[in-house]
Amino acid sequence: MRTEANARGRLNWLLRMPPEVERAEERDFGIERIRHLRHAIIVGLIVYNIYNLTSLHLMADIQPFTVAMRLLVLVPGSLAIFLLVPRVPPAIRELLLLAGMFVASLLPLYLLYVSQSSYASYTLGELPLVLLFGNMLLVLRFRWALIFTSVTCLTALWVIHNKPGLDPNLIFPLTVQAVTGLFFTLYGNWHVERQRCLTYLARYDAQNRADRAERRGDELRDLTLTDMLTGIANRRHLDETLDSWLLTRDKVLLLMVDVDHFKAFNDRFGHVAGDDCLRRIASTLSTFATRHDGFAARYGGEEFTLLFAVDLETGGAFLADRLVRTVRELSIPHPARADGLTHVTVSVGYAGTGENGLRDARDLVTRADLALYEAKSAGRNRSKAG
Repeated sequence: MRTEANARGRLNWLLRMPPEVERAEERDFGIERIRHLRHAIIVGLIVYNIYNLTSLHLMADIQPFTVAMRLLVLVPGSLAIFLLVPRVPPAIRELLLLAGMFVASLLPLYLLYVSQSSYASYTLGELPLVLLFGNMLLVLRFRWALIFTSVTCLTALWVIHNKPGLDPNLIFPLTVQAVTGLFFTLYGNWHVERQRCLTYLARYDAQNRADRAERRGDELRDLTLTDMLTGIANRRHLDETLDSWLLTRDKVLLLMVDVDHFKAFNDRFGHVAGDDCLRRIASTLSTFATRHDGFAARYGGEEFTLLFAVDLETGGAFLADRLVRTVRELSIPHPARADGLTHVTVSVGYAGTGENGLRDARDLVTRADLALYEAKSAGRNRSKAG
C-alpha cells in the first residue's frame, strides 16, 4: 500500500511521471511502443478508408471530394507518421500522433459540415470510433488525449449546432451522443494511462531498490576483500585470485615482497608513521601491478604479494628487480637502518608455474617465500628466484 501511495504521489493530474522516470520507461519500452504504434497505424488506415464506402451513400453529393481528402491527405500523412515514429525523439513522436489524430477527427466533421445530403448527420457515428482509435488503440499520452478529445468535442458541438439544414430534432440527441462517446473514450484513456504509469513507477522503484541492494552487497563484499589499512586487496582476496589464476591461466608469476627493517622504522617513527609508510608502499605496488596487468594484495604485516600472468624465466627477474627499484625510488627516509642505507627498501622472492609445473597455490607461495628469505639473507634490497 505504501508503494502504491508513493507511486500515486509522483503522478500529477495529467499523469506525467518525473522526467527521469519517463526517460527510463522510454529506454525500457520505447521499442515496444513504436512497434505497437506502427501496427495500429496500418490497421487504422485500413478501417478508416472503409468509410469511403459509407460516404457513397451518406454524402453522395461530395463523395469524390471525401475520397480524395482521405486518400490524398489522410493516407500520406499517416504513412509519413508511420515512417517518422521510430526516427524522432519520443516527445516529437507523441506530438506527431496528436497531429495525425486531429486530422482524422476534424476531417469528417468538416465533410459533415459542407455536405448537403440529408443523411450526412449519420456520419457522426464515425467520430467515437476515431476517438476510440486515438485514445484506446494508439493510447495517446493522457495530456495529449485530453487536448485531442476536448478540441474534437468542441468542434463536433459547433458543427452540430451550426450546420445548415440539420433537423432541429437531431441536435440534442447528437449532442448527447457526441459528448458521452468522447467522454467515455477519454475516461478509458485515463484509466489505461494511469495504470501504465503506476505499474512502471512500481517497477522503477523495485529496480532501484534491487540496484541499491546489489550495490550494498558489492560494497560489503569489497570490504571483505579489501585490506582496511592500505585499501588494496587483502589475504582472502589474494587466495581467491591465486586459485582462479592457477585454474584459468597457463603462466602465473608470484612475488612475495617484504619491507626491509620495518620494525626499526616503527620503533623510530611510531606506528602511525609506520602505517603511512605501508599505505604509500601498497599504493605503489598496486599501481605497479596494474601497469603490468597484475594483481597486488597485502599478505600480512609488512608483507605483500603480487601476481602476474607471465613466465618465470622471461618475466620474473625483470618484474622483481624493477619492483625493488620502484620502491627504492620513493625515497622514504629510514635513518634507523643498521645496514648503511637511509631509505625504505623491499626484498622480493618470486616463483612461477613455468617448467617446474607448480599448479598448487600453497607450493607456489612456499617457494616464493623461501626465495624472499634468501633475498633478505643476502643483504635485502634485492630479489631472488625460487
